[in-house]
Amino acid sequence: MVRIMKSAICIAVIVVSVLAAREAAAVQLTLNLVQSESHIVLSGDFSTLPFLAQEGSAGTTDLNLTRLSTDTTFQGTITVDVDNAMSPTSIQILSSAADADVGGLWLPEVQNYLDLNGNGEFGEFGLPPDGDSETATSNSNPAPAAAADWGVRVFHPAFQANIAWAAARDIAYNVTSAPEAVNGLGQFSSSTENFEFATGWFDYWVAPAAGNLRGRAEFAGGDDDNLSPLPSTYIVTPLPGNQREIRLIIPIEIDAPGDDANFAYDGVFVATKIVPEPSTLLMFGTAAAFAAAFAARRRK
Repeated sequence: MVRIMKSAICIAVIVVSVLAAREAAAVQLTLNLVQSESHIVLSGDFSTLPFLAQEGSAGTTDLNLTRLSTDTTFQGTITVDVDNAMSPTSIQILSSAADADVGGLWLPEVQNYLDLNGNGEFGEFGLPPDGDSETATSNSNPAPAAAADWGVRVFHPAFQANIAWAAARDIAYNVTSAPEAVNGLGQFSSSTENFEFATGWFDYWVAPAAGNLRGRAEFAGGDDDNLSPLPSTYIVTPLPGNQREIRLIIPIEIDAPGDDANFAYDGVFVATKIVPEPSTLLMFGTAAAFAAAFAARRRK
């Protein structure tokens, strides 16, 4: 019986050690984006004239009445590596599959992706020989509107008319970062976070009197660093039933100036994961070890 009790003690100690090691060891976690809280607003300008929302424009349809055409929500996942899932002191964002939701039917219609100047690079802005745009006069109407994540228009005050339409479609981000230290409040720097377009298209139509261009550019492969001065956060909250919620919050502030138009992206990604509380298993293993030890002492 003593040998049995000693064996039980050893097994319990091993279980406790393994559980403790698992709680402390580095681990990869995949969290789910919270659609209602994860969104990005597109802003910017074309020829110094600001991007405006398309709501109320003829032929467009808003599919999310709570947000403008310049603002869309995201779904998907974010994968991180932490040194301790329950109380990390370091974190690295490894990847994401953050897919933008269709916000409405926005102008212009889907354009052709072309290499009109024959230099092997598709979608360059501008008429040949410098670019790959077609003339707007070849299709003098940006309609019909089509499904898009973001939709913007450019209004010229002197003409009192919309002179350009643009829509971003099939937007998906891959977010990564360098390893960052996490403080006692769960905060870590946002400065090394990089937002890369995994997929994305930008369709545009510029009126004949304002440039006479229409075409499609590809966003995929383009990337920009997060400029948000706010820290990202990794918060663990106890829940009923011996569970915990891990909540990752990434504030987003990206500036992407260009030769022909300037873009800015502002918003937040919120991702969560519900996990069992490791300390519950740890306490059970510890209790089993003490019980076995006490029983062994009584039988000596």
